[in-house]
Amino acid sequence: MSATRSNPRKLSPSRNNHVLRDSPKTADFDPRNMKTPLAVWCRSDLGAELNGATVSKWLDMSGNGRDFSQSTAGEQPTFSQSGLGQRPELAWDDDRMTGSDLYAMLADKGEWTIFVVMGHGWQDSSSGGAGTDYSQGPNVLTARENVGYIGICILNVSSGGFGGGIYNAGYKNTIPETAGKIGQGDPAIFALYSDSGGIKSRQNGVDGTTGAAADLVSTATTLQIGDASDNNHASDYYDGPLSEVMIFDGTLDSSEIRQVEQYLADRYDVRLNG
Repeated sequence: MSATRSNPRKLSPSRNNHVLRDSPKTADFDPRNMKTPLAVWCRSDLGAELNGATVSKWLDMSGNGRDFSQSTAGEQPTFSQSGLGQRPELAWDDDRMTGSDLYAMLADKGEWTIFVVMGHGWQDSSSGGAGTDYSQGPNVLTARENVGYIGICILNVSSGGFGGGIYNAGYKNTIPETAGKIGQGDPAIFALYSDSGGIKSRQNGVDGTTGAAADLVSTATTLQIGDASDNNHASDYYDGPLSEVMIFDGTLDSSEIRQVEQYLADRYDVRLNG
């Protein structure tokens, strides 16, 4: 199913006006052509459906039609024309969007790869306790809570920025190691992925620690950006910009992960430390 829609909708100005400029390094790269299937791909410069200054829908460019949406105007992220890498981005401030069923889109529940790009100005938070576990910090991307959910979140500054994992009879969290720490609010290309060896993370090209391997279970369903929205984490909103989200139905190998990271680094002018 094409991500292009036949019915009239107000999309981001960069898409309507055809002003997208890719550098030579990124022009020939298309994540839809990798051997691991691309399940979801949202880019702020191509898929933002505008409701005035806010975004009511973030279109999936993978061709699978797995859009994120928010019908309540007060919970819609703000569209910014000049964000990270001088490209558009979505700014989140106690906002949320819901997407498709993560569990249903994965052929192997123990193999998946997720990338998110966060621009200047994301905020740490003291809400949710110490923030030493991904379940205790503001949630950037989650699948439905309860046993089996997946999450990418901001940890507190002393813990090193970003973390993530899944909950399946015990938290399986990963935290970037010391060498991968970035300052609060600095741009980040964060990868979280799972294979038979465990759940692993990377931050701006640097490997994080590895959590125990665990398959997602059927309650890891509806994807959500910006907030976990359950009773225990009602105040744990993600505040900050997002530029791009990719979810692959499988585990990319190390060379493919670096290829995606380099593509994102070139697009958004982010320095890789690895």
